[in-house]
Amino acid sequence: MRVRDGVTRSRVRRRMATGVAAAALAVLCLTGGGVAAAAPVQPAADCQTYWPSPFQVCDQIKDLYNSLGGAASPLGFPSSAAQPYGTDGLRQTFTGGAIIWTPGTGAYVE
Repeated sequence: MRVRDGVTRSRVRRRMATGVAAAALAVLCLTGGGVAAAAPVQPAADCQTYWPSPFQVCDQIKDLYNSLGGAASPLGFPSSAAQPYGTDGLRQTFTGGAIIWTPGTGAYVE
């Protein structure tokens, strides 16, 4: 009976490992390849994470993104973190486009 329990536990562990690998593959497909990101971190005060994407969307970029429908919008899921744009702006890419923010223009869809 004890050996049987060990065999069952082993099967459960293999199935769990397969599920984790499938989830990692889904994140890779979503982000267009590259290195699989770690589990999403707790969002900062004015940021939001849109699972299964590990990238946070923050501040005015988040406000515009949500007003357009968030992940259900044509922009889709975040595919990168916000990157520097110009001298004082930010640009964040999504699976269907990008949002740019600068102090002079605010946030807009590229």
